[in-house]
Amino acid sequence: MVAAYSWHPGACCVAPLWAIPVSVLPDEILSSWLVRAALAQGCDPLALTGVFWPKWRAWTRDTDRAIAENRLSQLALVSGISTRHFQAGTLQAVASCIQGGLPSNKAIWPWILALGARNTKRRSGQQYCPMCLSTDTIPYFRLHWRFAWQTGCEWHNCALADRCWNCAAPIEPHRLRADAIHVAICPTCKADLRDSVPEGCLVSALTFQREVDRVVHEQRGQMFGRPVKAAAWLGVADFFVSLIRRASRSGTTGLMSLIDRMGASIPQTMPTMAGAGLELLRVHDRQGIFEATWYFLAADKGSFQRALKGSGITRQGLCGKGEPVPALIAEFAESLPNKLVSRKRRSAPGATSPRPRHEVLRMMARLERRMEMVLR
Repeated sequence: MVAAYSWHPGACCVAPLWAIPVSVLPDEILSSWLVRAALAQGCDPLALTGVFWPKWRAWTRDTDRAIAENRLSQLALVSGISTRHFQAGTLQAVASCIQGGLPSNKAIWPWILALGARNTKRRSGQQYCPMCLSTDTIPYFRLHWRFAWQTGCEWHNCALADRCWNCAAPIEPHRLRADAIHVAICPTCKADLRDSVPEGCLVSALTFQREVDRVVHEQRGQMFGRPVKAAAWLGVADFFVSLIRRASRSGTTGLMSLIDRMGASIPQTMPTMAGAGLELLRVHDRQGIFEATWYFLAADKGSFQRALKGSGITRQGLCGKGEPVPALIAEFAESLPNKLVSRKRRSAPGATSPRPRHEVLRMMARLERRMEMVLR
């Protein structure tokens, strides 16, 4: 089976200065090449980047987002690979398409998995297909495994993994030592990631994944029978993702009725990471969300309008408080009844009320994530 889309063709070395040349493999992400290059030269990844960028701690940040031209030119000189090919292995071009412009350097990029970095440690962000790594002549990590909408492998029809199968540690190839045989080794327990037993992938989640791939590649899509740019299409997809997650926390009668009329259902195990953005969620969480989301994205305008009308949902029920509403959704929201908000009675001075359950879960989840990073 072949992939529906390719993100870059890779690049061969031309007159490299290194004794052991290391080509960029098809669809390889930049950090994967950096680690492979270091191991091929017989050194740690931290040592290699320390030579080229002695005053820049490359592995304390997300090197796959983008690296300045002057830094890449130093790699190009010794590797025999142009900076253009290195840039093709970064996430910047895809993130720019998603956001409709150059993304910020500091914020979490929408639809791009966040690493959750603390010094050189990672909380999440890197996925892999054990079957792909097993069939590779040279194991390497793909660019599209960093996309949040990717939860399955189209080659092998299995779910992606985001933890070591043996010790459950995040995937951190940059922490490998010089004696590592290849990049598919867990630096925490030394287990081979290729030994992971693949799990099944939800069909609707895989369909959702293929559609997002198509929209990003073509930089346009169809939403409710109307052609829209990729950024607008993904904005609506993000709205429906938020709607599904909001329903799982504290869904109103109207919202639950809407989801039921669209033929979707709320994943029973969601969310396992309360309060985390989509870009920090585990694979199985995102799979369940995308399966439910696809029912909304696949619907035509008439079906969605009938579901809205039949559910009895209000404008406030459809659009969460403080949530950005895409223009396409605002058109539907204007036709819904506007619920009158009653003025709450002011509490006595010093009086406090219990926090909602979802807020407590969110606070606890954040604390647990911080403790996990400190204890590792």
